Amino acid sequence: MKNLTNKLITICVVSIFVFCLFGKSTQTSIIKKIENLLSIDYSTLKYVSSGGGGGGDEWLNFDKKRYTAHSEETISYFKEIALGREYGEAQTQLYRWDVNLKIYIYGQNTPYLNQELNDIVYELNEIINTIDIEIVSNPSSANVFIYLGSYLDYKKERPNQNLTLLEESWGLFAVYENESYIYIDVTRANEIEQKHLLREELTQSLGLFNDSYKYPESIFYQDWTYTTEYAPIDIELIKMLYNE
Repeated sequence: MKNLTNKLITICVVSIFVFCLFGKSTQTSIIKKIENLLSIDYSTLKYVSSGGGGGGDEWLNFDKKRYTAHSEETISYFKEIALGREYGEAQTQLYRWDVNLKIYIYGQNTPYLNQELNDIVYELNEIINTIDIEIVSNPSSANVFIYLGSYLDYKKERPNQNLTLLEESWGLFAVYENESYIYIDVTRANEIEQKHLLREELTQSLGLFNDSYKYPESIFYQDWTYTTEYAPIDIELIKMLYNE
């Protein structure tokens, strides 16, 4: 072991000596390559300031000047949906993903929901111009996990989930720092209801966490609906969060 340590020390010393012989531009290039190799961002769900503070390019001050293309009504709805929460206390910060989203869908094999997911992902990619969203076949490469099944089976998959909440809900999403989880109950909801839930939960997991009673045609409407497409105001909200 001592001999191995001595060899490693010798290699390091020689490497430093050789590095010093390089020209300044070569040294800078090597340093940048090392920095790029070691720079791993573990936080992919970014905070977006809504109150005028912050700093850095990732912060978005909630300033009306940024939203001159939108009406006061739309801005008010955006604040309600993006800063409120369906469960728990309202937020003081907006959230959005700053990495590409890779979705893995599993559980019961439901071809019509697979196709519906393809359609939703296509629409979102047409709306959002800052990240890409795709469906993957390998869970190890995913950061969004959609489970299709019963609430009892999902409880087995994720034991920490609140059983009462699962029992009362036909669809849920949970967002964490680097990944999100979505559950769609395909045993209690019919086909059209499942499609609605899939679109709603996936869209809300993007950072639009709240529901509202304002617009019955909106995917974020609080009461039960059968909406399976985005209302124009929904598209505006997604663009406001990700493109502006």
